Amino acid sequence: MKRVLLLCLISMAGFTAFSQTKPAKSEAAPAPKAPATPVTNTPVRAAKYEVLYGSKPLSKADQKELNEFVASCDASFGSRAEAVAFFAERAWEYVATARLDTATQRFNLISALDPNSVDAFWGLGVISFQRGDNDLAIRLLNKGLELDTTQSMMRVDYAIVKLDCYQKGQDCGNLDEVETELKHALAQDPKNANAWMKRCQVAYYKENYELAWTYFHEARMADILQLDLNFGSQLAAKMPDPKGIFK
Repeated sequence: MKRVLLLCLISMAGFTAFSQTKPAKSEAAPAPKAPATPVTNTPVRAAKYEVLYGSKPLSKADQKELNEFVASCDASFGSRAEAVAFFAERAWEYVATARLDTATQRFNLISALDPNSVDAFWGLGVISFQRGDNDLAIRLLNKGLELDTTQSMMRVDYAIVKLDCYQKGQDCGNLDEVETELKHALAQDPKNANAWMKRCQVAYYKENYELAWTYFHEARMADILQLDLNFGSQLAAKMPDPKGIFK
């Protein structure tokens, strides 16, 4: 059964987009777009709305809520895996509609059901990125990839966070690391247009504009709807399209 996931997340300064699909048992469906830019403010939130409860001991109220949730799932579902699949579906919907606090709470509960849930680490990594915490996003997405190395879309998300680190001058990512992850993702899924667009951006930053155009056209052939035409215009300002398609 197809499951909708996030996400297309675009940074105006860096042309950065998060993956447009989400994990599924067999295949994934296109997803709605997420907010235009990561959220950078850090408001005070209740612990249950912090990623993994802020990695702090739970309050009595939060522990009680968690225990009741787990007990209810054990009574209502045939297995915890079934419960995780059900609630992950809802949690991703909250991410896709920018209800990040509610999504965080749901993924925290999922993690209680299954501490090794790839959905939980992926979802909380995406949320951390959107909240502007690249270091935490990288740790969470890396953990998800350790648990399941086959998730090429999550690997693209991981690369995108590292690309954002580079764009912001942070030491959590560089262009060579981004390129390595994207090559790995494309080896798993050669038709991932978003990954080709990210490789295009890496080549652009390395001032290899001819190679950037090659990757831009790979993205076009994979899925023309994933093209960042604004970026194409900026690339054209550096070097005309060798194929003469974009001017």
